[in-house]
Amino acid sequence: MNIYLLRHGETEENAKKSYYGGLDVGISEKGIRQCINVKKHIEGINFDRVYLSESKRAYQSAEIVLSDSKNYIVDSRINELSFGEFEGKSYEDIKRLYPKEEKKWRECWKSFSPPGGESYVELYGRVESFMKGIETIEEDNILVVTHGGIIRAVYTYILGGNLELFWKFSCKNCDIALIKYEYGNWFIDSIIHGGI
Repeated sequence: MNIYLLRHGETEENAKKSYYGGLDVGISEKGIRQCINVKKHIEGINFDRVYLSESKRAYQSAEIVLSDSKNYIVDSRINELSFGEFEGKSYEDIKRLYPKEEKKWRECWKSFSPPGGESYVELYGRVESFMKGIETIEEDNILVVTHGGIIRAVYTYILGGNLELFWKFSCKNCDIALIKYEYGNWFIDSIIHGGI
């Protein structure tokens, strides 16, 4: 089984380097160009299923990248990390406005939850549940249009679930990764920087 992981096109919040997992923003003009560019990497692939997060940016990216309309499966387990009160703020803003919380975040990033948000451990739990569900499906090609944090968590899952590996991967807007599940084994086949 082939699973294609596509990170959505760039947004204005990406360009501003904001933390914004839960803000429902659309893609920018640059994000549109990235999606048009990445389309050539998946043209001709017949996707049996297309999964999207609940975000506008994932939906818009899927609409541009896919040649024909699909029956999307929207799944909240592949929503980006919720940053709670940190949403829409830069790291400098967070350090200034939430100095105690920022210190805790640095010291224990895996289990720390921003006020009103969730931890990376919680995010990983969602992704693990999603991936275990995918393992039960018998399809040839699946497209998952989602977010950088989710894709890093998928790589972490494939490599055994050690969250220390989470930051060992790059994941740019409109990157497309091909992962495969064969004979009960996951592996990363390729990662393409599809955006411009």
